[in-house]
This record gives sequence, C-alpha cells and structure tokens, in this order.
Amino acid sequence: KLMDKKTLILLLIVLGLIVGVTLMLLNPKKSLLSTPQTKQVVVASISPSKTLKSYSDPSGFTFSYPDNLSLVNNDPKNESIYADIQLTAKGIEGSLAIKIVDSKLNSLEEWVKTAKSTQTPKEVKLGTLKALEITSEDKLLLGALDQGVLFTIETPKKDFWVSVHDQVLADFSFAPPVTSQGSGSSDGIIFEGEEVAE
Repeated sequence: KLMDKKTLILLLIVLGLIVGVTLMLLNPKKSLLSTPQTKQVVVASISPSKTLKSYSDPSGFTFSYPDNLSLVNNDPKNESIYADIQLTAKGIEGSLAIKIVDSKLNSLEEWVKTAKSTQTPKEVKLGTLKALEITSEDKLLLGALDQGVLFTIETPKKDFWVSVHDQVLADFSFAPPVTSQGSGSSDGIIFEGEEVAE
C-alpha cells in the first residue's frame, strides 16, 4: 500500500509537469509568432506622406509637414507661451511637439545644461536662427534662442518621427506675426532671426 501511494503521487507529479511544460511551450509560440509579424506589417506600411501641408502660426513662423499627420494647436492660456503645437499620426506612437516660450536663459549652452543631456549638442538651423540639437535615449531635442524667446522641438527617436522632424526643419521660416490688436500690442513679438551678441 505504501508503494502504491508513492507511485501514485510520483505519477501525478510527472503528469502535472508534462501538462504544464506542454501548455507553456504551445501558448507562447502562438503569441510570439503572430504578434510581432502583424506589428511589423503595420509599421512598415505607414510612412510620412511626400505631400506637404503648410502651417502659419499667428506668432510669426511657418513650416511644412506631411499631410497624413494631424496638427493640434494647443491654445496657450499662459501669456509667456507663444505657441504649443503637436503633430500626431494615426497608428504611430508618439508625437512631435513645438513650443515657443519666454525664457530667462542667456544662451543655448544654458538650455543644454537644463536638458541634462550627456551627448554633445549638434549645431543646426531653425529658420535663420542658430539651434542646438541634443539626443537622449528616446528623443531628439532642438532648442533655439532669440531675444529671450526659447524655441523647442521635441521628437521621438523613431525613423518615422525623425523624418517628420527633418521636414519641419527644412521649411521652417519666420514671418511677421499676426496681431488682432493695434501696433501697440505687447504680445506681437517679432522674431528677427538673429543671434543676440553678448
């Protein structure tokens, strides 16, 4: 009787292990085989359109972006924010964000320090302004400074968004701001596109 109990327990343990291992081997294979393939197909089929839309902001700048993206202009309630724009794409994670704000920074080098990047910044142009671009693990950050106004573009570090980023930079330019009030308006700032000599 003692042997029968031990044999029965041993048989149940072995049977449980066989069933458990079989289930573990069958289920992950299904999800591993089907999930990444469908994701790859979706990602590969979406890319920035070659057809461009033009956007002009009332605060005095314009740029072009692929027409398969959506542009949201978050109406800033804070007077120190001139623009807060977001580009998104259906089916693509992330967004490109453009912000233009008042700043007490004296130089782009100060901005790089506040961004806490360990990467060496790359010098680029934002319209006619000198800009610095820094790369973190998951995003590109671009900053330009003109007359106490900080321009930033934040982009996810993914091929789709980097391509959009390059397009926005290629056509970015400054234009006279649109003001609804008279010429005495204090919020009608004009970006000269020149670096301030210190």
